[in-house]
Amino acid sequence: MSDYHAQKTLLTGVEIGTSTAKVLIASMLPDNSLEIIGHGESPTLKMCKGEATDTNIVTEQVAQALIQAKQDSGLERIDGLIFFALSGSFIETQYVTGSIEINHPSKLIEMEDFEAATRATSTLQIPKDKYPLSSLVNRLYRLADGRVLFNPIGQCSQTLEVETQHFVADFARANTSFCLLTNALGNRAPDSIIYTPLTLSAALFDEDEDMSDDALNLIIDLGAGLTSISVPTSVGQFYCGQIAVGCDHIANDLSLAFGINISLARDILTQLGSLHCSAIATHDGQARLVRIPTVQGGSLRHIPASSVETVIESRLQEIFEIVKRQLEEKQVFSWIGNRIILCGGGARIPRVADLAARVFNRSKVEIGRPFGLTGRCDAVLQPQYTTVAGVIRAGLRDYLVAQETARQKSKVFDQVKKLWTVITDW
Repeated sequence: MSDYHAQKTLLTGVEIGTSTAKVLIASMLPDNSLEIIGHGESPTLKMCKGEATDTNIVTEQVAQALIQAKQDSGLERIDGLIFFALSGSFIETQYVTGSIEINHPSKLIEMEDFEAATRATSTLQIPKDKYPLSSLVNRLYRLADGRVLFNPIGQCSQTLEVETQHFVADFARANTSFCLLTNALGNRAPDSIIYTPLTLSAALFDEDEDMSDDALNLIIDLGAGLTSISVPTSVGQFYCGQIAVGCDHIANDLSLAFGINISLARDILTQLGSLHCSAIATHDGQARLVRIPTVQGGSLRHIPASSVETVIESRLQEIFEIVKRQLEEKQVFSWIGNRIILCGGGARIPRVADLAARVFNRSKVEIGRPFGLTGRCDAVLQPQYTTVAGVIRAGLRDYLVAQETARQKSKVFDQVKKLWTVITDW
């Protein structure tokens, strides 16, 4: 890997979100930090919950973000590897279970058993109208005595059962996003498509970081149209998914509550700090006033800040309660420890961590930002860039694994070929 890094191969991450398209151009340094070379961002005016409602307009907007990143980097063109973070309610998770016998006399589970058990779940029947997004992701392991573990290496058992996750998308809807990006890139297809929740832990945690499997971390990415959920383990993901509710719903509520257009409502949501508003309502009547224009664009009117906060708190609380209910239904919530990490654009809302702590009854709720960024990174050290930074790390990791797998297969083929030559020559 050091030779690969030394070449400074360009790595480009693309996220086409409901509110903006983000592009990062970077290279991986030997110390596992990402050197940001260029950054581009453009509003996506015809996106809804991760899907384009007008592909021509969104293609132009994505192309503009790519041009900005290219100009920011000083490059003539975008080369190297390109990774795409894909979101949408049309993506589903399929679970596959497989098991193996532990043949060692000691019954001690070793790395080769771990890998063999995972390979036993690699086959998935994909319907013609579906598209597999990425390679399988480990979920959990079960031993013969019924214990559930996330990392079974070093345990003794007669058998090892593994449950893995495959992420499958509706082909037509995923292909729409794929072709959109391909066109924006000038007929260059991305090298890898990764489900957005899988990018979050890659952006927030160093792969060498010691993660406890006794109490898992919960990551919540508050996007404009979708909220992504990730519960990473030391060897995979215990749970990940998306719900089709996000910050645009908060803006819509503000628009309806105060009779303002949606664009102004979005502006209010992004300027809460300067308006002295937060995610938790302070019921102080007329003590604080927010000045906003009327729908007709006439004179300013004054709205109590507490009323704005009440609308925001109600919708945010609902989003967190939906996430919590989903985790409980999937029997995941009981595994969540005391640490919750919020990222995405919604993580910038003042006191959003306090509200999450109340809903989830956890004391350690923090705002997550991409780790290990260097170079031209001042603009992207914010929670809304978690996905686009994470897709670069996750994409490179998957790419290197695929390269190594192909090398091993080629090595085995060469060995078989040499053996066959010896036999035929004899």
